[in-house]
Amino acid sequence: MKGIERACNIIVAAALIILPFNANAAESISPAGPIGGTDIRSALLPPPGNYVAAVAGGMNIDKWYTSNGDSMSADGHVYFAGTGLLHVYDQPFLSGTIASSLYLGALRTCFGISSVSCASGMQDIYSDVFAWSKFNPSNQFSPNSPIPFGTAYWVGLGLNIPTGNYKKDRSPNVGSNFYTISPNVGITHTMSSIFPNGLGEATELSARLFFNYYTENRDTDYHSGYVVSLDFAGTQRSGPWQYGITGTTYKQLNDDTLNSTQVANGGSRAALFSVGPLLAYDFTIDGKPYSLMTKFLTTVWGENTTGVSGLTLRLATKF
Repeated sequence: MKGIERACNIIVAAALIILPFNANAAESISPAGPIGGTDIRSALLPPPGNYVAAVAGGMNIDKWYTSNGDSMSADGHVYFAGTGLLHVYDQPFLSGTIASSLYLGALRTCFGISSVSCASGMQDIYSDVFAWSKFNPSNQFSPNSPIPFGTAYWVGLGLNIPTGNYKKDRSPNVGSNFYTISPNVGITHTMSSIFPNGLGEATELSARLFFNYYTENRDTDYHSGYVVSLDFAGTQRSGPWQYGITGTTYKQLNDDTLNSTQVANGGSRAALFSVGPLLAYDFTIDGKPYSLMTKFLTTVWGENTTGVSGLTLRLATKF
């Protein structure tokens, strides 16, 4: 039961879909990862088996960040729904656990500065082609406790497959029309609460770092620069409840190119930082464990990207 309860919160995330639009070439980039990114318990894998989660959410787009971090008014919104599937293999590997995942979703997005355009349809497929997790328990860890005191380490290889709805001459687009290859590493550390006991029994710090390599868009000869992205969370655990702060940030490392030539305005490098509250609740119905999570994220800074605020819901369980 302990492992299943932990699993329910790390199977799939469901909310913050960042949609940076490059004004020079009508291209878009998005750091790879499960729909909405990762947050709590992100380096933990559950016991062998099959897991599923449903996700849904929406957000408002209210600004565009320029190259120097200033912002201008913009208009738009994003609505999405999806599902994630996780298979954890029976065979251990290097004293850890291995898994693969698949995430499918549909999205409607509208965006504009002087006028608003919309697009809708299926998103690109995301897969954790390979994920490995090793949990090192602390002296406080008890197999009968739902709280995994100790440290978990994660190594994975993510892949975005360009199956989403895409049209060359349309902006915005739901699909990207290029592959994203994303090796990633993560850590989750759970310890006795650093706050008074009334705020919970444990404090959890969790993060996952992605390196995002984008292939060239063959229809436009546009190649987005490499991006490093980080999802993080600092939370308290109190019985079946978990609450705290979560966020996501990314930074583009090199310039975009068009026909192998650097694009204008300093290469249109994108950057972003978003943060907000998170609340999760674990429960059981007819002996079957579930986990419900909600988070609200808002962009506080960016460059060459949109500013958004939005709510995500996720419900996860085991098959």
